[in-house]
Amino acid sequence: MSGVRWRCTASVAMLVSFLAAHGSVGHAADHGGGPTAGSAARDGEPVSVSATTLTMRDGTRIAAEVHVPAAPGPHPLIVMPGAWWAMPQDTLLDDKKQLAAAGYVVVSYDPRGLRRSGGAIDMAGPLDVADVSDVITWALAHTPADERRVGLYSSSYGAAVSLNAAAHDARVTAVAAMCPWTDLFESFVHNNTHAGTIATFQAALGALNGRMSPATRQAFESLRTGSDTVGVRAWALERSPRAVVSALNARRTPVFMAGEWSDPLVPAGQTGRLLDQLSGPKQLWMSPGGHGDSSSREATVLQPQSAVRHHATRWLDRFLLGRPNGVDRLAPLMLRPRNAERVETYPSWSALERSPLAVPVRAHSGDGSQRLVAGLDSPADSGLFPVAGLIDRLGLPPTTVLPPLAPPLAAVWRSAPLSSRWSLRGSPRVRTRVTSTADRGTFVSYLYDVDALGVARLVSHAPYTFTGVAPGAPVEVDVLMPAAAWDVAPGHRLALVVDGGDHRYTSVSPLGSSMSFSAAGTRLSVPARTG
Repeated sequence: MSGVRWRCTASVAMLVSFLAAHGSVGHAADHGGGPTAGSAARDGEPVSVSATTLTMRDGTRIAAEVHVPAAPGPHPLIVMPGAWWAMPQDTLLDDKKQLAAAGYVVVSYDPRGLRRSGGAIDMAGPLDVADVSDVITWALAHTPADERRVGLYSSSYGAAVSLNAAAHDARVTAVAAMCPWTDLFESFVHNNTHAGTIATFQAALGALNGRMSPATRQAFESLRTGSDTVGVRAWALERSPRAVVSALNARRTPVFMAGEWSDPLVPAGQTGRLLDQLSGPKQLWMSPGGHGDSSSREATVLQPQSAVRHHATRWLDRFLLGRPNGVDRLAPLMLRPRNAERVETYPSWSALERSPLAVPVRAHSGDGSQRLVAGLDSPADSGLFPVAGLIDRLGLPPTTVLPPLAPPLAAVWRSAPLSSRWSLRGSPRVRTRVTSTADRGTFVSYLYDVDALGVARLVSHAPYTFTGVAPGAPVEVDVLMPAAAWDVAPGHRLALVVDGGDHRYTSVSPLGSSMSFSAAGTRLSVPARTG
C-alpha cells in the first residue's frame, strides 16, 4: 500500500472482512423495464447511473446500482457482487463509472443479507449463485447488454460468489476474481486447528453489516468452538470454488485471480492449487500484503505500480470487448516476492513448488528432546491480526529476536549461514515427532529468516492439532505451511521455531500438559532456488 496513514485505518476492515467491489443489484421481471419509483438518476453525465431494487426468484429484494454507457448498445455486461463489508472509499474511489465509460453495462449489488438488500447471508452458497443468474437475466432484459458477453468482476466474498456462479451459468464469458477463497473450510481450519479469532471477527462484522441465515450463523459458531467439523466441512464445500472446477473447465471459462502472500483468510497456495486445476484461459497474480491489499481501489490510487486491478480490467477487455491487448499471452502465474520489487512469471503453480531442498538444521539444545509447556505463547508470533498483512506490505514483516527463544516457551532449530542467496518459492514443510503428556495438543511452527544479529523475520507459519493419541506415545506429524515468496540473503540463517500457541488459533492443549519434540528427528524442507 502506502505510508499514508489514513490508508491503514481503511485497510484494517478490508483485510478482515472479505473485500469485494462495492455495489448492489437484484433481479426481477416484476419490476418491468427500469428502476422502481424512488430510484435516483443522475443526468447530464456521459454514463447514466440509476439505483434500483430487484426481486430474486425466491422473492428476496436486492439493492442494485446500474451504470449504462451513453453510446448505443449492445454493450458487454459486468455484474459485480458486493462486499462483506463496505467502506467509505468504495464510493470515493468508485470505478464502476469508469468501466461504463469504457463501454460496459455495469450492474453492482449488495448480496442478500448485507446492507440494503433483504434476505439472509448465504455465504456464497446456492442462493447467492442463483442471485447472480437472476441479475444477469434482468440486465439482459432491461439494459442494452449483450448476452454473448457477460463478465463477473469482484473481490473476496463477491469473488467467491462470482467463481461459483460462473460454474453454474453458461452465459458467463469471463471472470476477474480478486482474493477469492477457493476452499472455505481451509480458510478457517488449518491442519486440524480452528482459526477461532478469524471466525469470531468475521461473524461479528457480518452481524454488524447484515443478517446471517440460521445455517450460516450455526457454521460460524461451530468454527469458533471447533464443533461439528463434519457438518461444517459439508457446508463449506458447497461454497468452495474448488468443488465446481469441472463445470468451469467444461466451458473453458477465462478466469483471472489475484491473491496475497500474507492473507489470513486465504492461505497462500490455496488459489494456486485451483489455478492448476483450471483448463481454460487462466492467470493468477500473487502480491505482498494481506487480504485484498494488492487489488483494493486505494492500491491503484496510492501505489500506481500496483497493477493488479488494472490488469483485471484488461482481462475483461480482452474477453468481453475483444481487444487483442496481449494479456492472455502472459504467463499463467505472476508474482512479486514479499521482499523484492521484481515480477516473476511461471507456467503453473506446480512449477513454482519445485523439488524442495532439505535444510540441515540443528536444535539449540543438541540432539535431545525439546520440551514445551502446552498452551504457552512465546515471542514467536504470526503478527497482529488483522493488520499484519498490511504492515508486511509496507516492508515490516512480523519480527522477533532469536536468542530469547528457548524451552519451555519455544523449541528452536537453526541452519548454518547460507553461502549464497536462496529464493524461497512455495510451501515449506516440517516433519517432526511429538510426544505429549495428554491425548491432544496444539502447537505452531514458524519459519524465520535470521540475520547475523539474531533478528528474525517471519517467512511462513502454520498451526497443527493432534487428537485421540495415547499419552506418552510419539506421534509423527507433517506440517505443510502456506506458500511463501521470500529472498534470504547470503550469511543469513533459516530458523524453525515451535511454540505452544498463537493468538490466531484455538488450542486444544489441556492446561498443565506438555509436549516434547525430537530434536534430531525434526526435518525442514523448502522449495528454493540457490545462487
